Amino acid sequence: MTGTGSTDPTRAAGPERSRSGLPTRRLLVILFREEWRLHTQLFGGWRFALFPFVIAALAVSASIALVETGSTPRTVIGGLHALAFGFGLYSGTAGFAGSDMLENVFGRLSLLLSSSTTLPLSRRRLLGAFLLKDALFYGVAFVLPMALSSVPLEGVSVRMPLAIAELWLSLYLVFAAGMAVTDAAIAARTRGVPPWAIALTVGLGIVGGWTIGGFEAIRSVLVPIRGSASSVLVLSSATIVVAATSLAAYDPTYGRPSRTSADRFARLCGTVPTDHAPLVTKTLLDLARSSGGVWKPFVSSTILLALVAALVGVVDSITGIAPAPGIFFGGVLGLSAFTTYNWLTQFDSLEDYLAYPVSIEAVFRAKRIAFVLVGAPTAAAPYLAAVVWFDATVVDALAGALLLAGYALYYYGLTVYIAGFDPNEFLFDAVRFATFTVGVAVALVPTLVAGFVVAPPSVELAVALGLAGIAFGGVGTILSNRAGARWENRYRMD
Repeated sequence: MTGTGSTDPTRAAGPERSRSGLPTRRLLVILFREEWRLHTQLFGGWRFALFPFVIAALAVSASIALVETGSTPRTVIGGLHALAFGFGLYSGTAGFAGSDMLENVFGRLSLLLSSSTTLPLSRRRLLGAFLLKDALFYGVAFVLPMALSSVPLEGVSVRMPLAIAELWLSLYLVFAAGMAVTDAAIAARTRGVPPWAIALTVGLGIVGGWTIGGFEAIRSVLVPIRGSASSVLVLSSATIVVAATSLAAYDPTYGRPSRTSADRFARLCGTVPTDHAPLVTKTLLDLARSSGGVWKPFVSSTILLALVAALVGVVDSITGIAPAPGIFFGGVLGLSAFTTYNWLTQFDSLEDYLAYPVSIEAVFRAKRIAFVLVGAPTAAAPYLAAVVWFDATVVDALAGALLLAGYALYYYGLTVYIAGFDPNEFLFDAVRFATFTVGVAVALVPTLVAGFVVAPPSVELAVALGLAGIAFGGVGTILSNRAGARWENRYRMD
């Protein structure tokens, strides 16, 4: 039985069933029902049901704005495919999420995915059905609204439904490919392949594609429908092969080996110069001891860097316009604050701290200190790589650094004020997601426009943007200071 409804899969399983359990069609129906109930219980039915409409509105309005400001439809479509691929990389982790993390979001529950130990259901088959369900579910809830961007790009005509269908299929293929890549990496880890070997393989693949044909070679794969029939065949076939191989290679019995370690808590606690050192240390150790450890935030920011760098290259190759790299990457990489904070809060919840003699405000202050300690190098490393790779001027690099620091604090404050300890929650909450998007756009859109219009930036523009970064950083600090009291009051009211 799932934790959100009365559907009982054991009714379909009995002595007459083999170890494989439920028929695949029935299994998918139950998984879809479970997915819907989890989201509607967490966000409320109408707030979740409105989410695809919010995505559609954002996609259409962004396409109109980009075309009106001089971007070609080809560039906009390339950016949509980059976003779909990135979301696929993220979605591929869903089936492998630990039950502790899910319980922190949804409360105590029993998911069908975790029932292979008590029901006659194969763990590998369950996982395959779960990933297939996710691919179909998010293909409709997330990717289909993105495809409505073809309306302003193609114009209203008799062919419009076909254009939407073509773009959706193209985006969906790329989204599924992103899921398959993540699944392959996770399956390799369960077979003992070290993280550095996986990262090296991915890096060599990117470098190889770049060497063979540069951005056009990458684009021909990532935009299959607008490329050629052979691109569609290659990408879809490769995705199926990688996904099937990953599922076959995945070891469902894998667990992190037990190990002993020294008293790192006391040693680390003594190095944190703050009154909240124990709480900060707990957050840092929770992150370090989780799967992937402290490298997870770096991987997230590196993926963001790669996607944005590829998009900048595509724009440059098509239009001949390259943005000021310091300003552009400083503004965009500040968004890594969201993913970093998400990693820092995925392993506990506010309820966990009720057993300790600490206030909720103190917990939020400790999270902010931990965020600075982890988020600073997480954002700085890819930023330095970007300004060196794209040969930024000194003025541009300094302005971008101020933007990065200020915007990261602003995005963090915005996230923690809106979502508290559950930043993942508003990803499918139409109201919170729209509020967060507007808050990000207020800071980011003018910065990106300035980065494209004036490159390299003048000293006056650099100073103005640097001051804007400092101002937004101050706003973020105020929001994060007020978040503790806000969520403590809401928690008591609940």
